[in-house]
Amino acid sequence: MVEIIGLGTMIALVWLIAWSMAGESESEKRRMNSSLRDNTAAPSRQRTRQAA
Repeated sequence: MVEIIGLGTMIALVWLIAWSMAGESESEKRRMNSSLRDNTAAPSRQRTRQAA
């Protein structure tokens, strides 16, 4: 019984990590697309970075 609970917990944790990494990948894609869109819309305007 303990083995089943442990196995279920491990599967859940691996799934959670994979889901989290997929979310980060999607946000990175949106950020890159937004950056490319802004750069092509106004190439002469200098972009400033803000601290996070």
